Amino acid sequence: MVACGFTESMNVEISKGVAIGQEYLNKDEDGKIIYTFTPQAFTNAYVKAWNTEENVYLIIEEINRGNCAQIFGDLFQLLDRKNGVSEYPIDADADLANYLSKKLAGSTHKDITDEIREGKKLKLPSNLYIWATMNTSDQSLFPIDSAFKRRWDWTYMKIKNHPEENYKIKLSDKEYDWWEFIQRINEIIASMTSSADKQLGYFFCKAAGDGTISPETFVSKVIFYLWNDVFKDYGFEDASLFRYKNDKDEMKDLTFPDFYDEAGEKVNETRLKDFLDKVLNWKKDKEEQNN
Repeated sequence: MVACGFTESMNVEISKGVAIGQEYLNKDEDGKIIYTFTPQAFTNAYVKAWNTEENVYLIIEEINRGNCAQIFGDLFQLLDRKNGVSEYPIDADADLANYLSKKLAGSTHKDITDEIREGKKLKLPSNLYIWATMNTSDQSLFPIDSAFKRRWDWTYMKIKNHPEENYKIKLSDKEYDWWEFIQRINEIIASMTSSADKQLGYFFCKAAGDGTISPETFVSKVIFYLWNDVFKDYGFEDASLFRYKNDKDEMKDLTFPDFYDEAGEKVNETRLKDFLDKVLNWKKDKEEQNN
């Protein structure tokens, strides 16, 4: 092993692993390592759907966070449905087929065939629904191609207020309404980007138990996102939003570090308050400019 480039410590660890494996193989059981098939979320939902006439729902949260091509694999073909049933069945591997043949043996589903009951073929039944969520504001880790997208029915969920939550941005001497801020900043984002993809939802930032968002939380989450994922990629349509007067009464460009004190430890509430006021008055200022 030394000749293969292993260090002495690696040799020791490998020897331990070999010893453990040898000890396991020397047990009274017939000396075989047995791998058993363990069903996961899709298989469990698939079996349940074929064993009932009731609707079964498989929920995938934030589907754009994974590599859909790898996650779905051959199952992609099953997404083509007619009257809810997959048009093009796929073959199951031996382990899955063996598992399904046991779990579906007693199925009386109206659409089941012998090949499906025996686990040889896979088809989605009409009562199995796959629902997925996607936050378009988040940057997808992997691209989702058009062929995959068009096999889904899409429902747009509009950004909306949650008055029962009644979040407030709480500074030391002033409070701002969270929903009012969201409405204004989303107008600015839409104006800059001509898109809704970068806009903030109500629960982008979670409030504390009393419904308040602290300056520290607001700057570290909201301002950081705006600066790094929105503003830096687009020209600032209204430069006044991103300028401030320093202690010498000089106009300076506002940057993310300006929201902290000189030590970078505490939020500069004066700067934050100035920015919030400008955002909340942005529409009014634009209308005044147009008049």
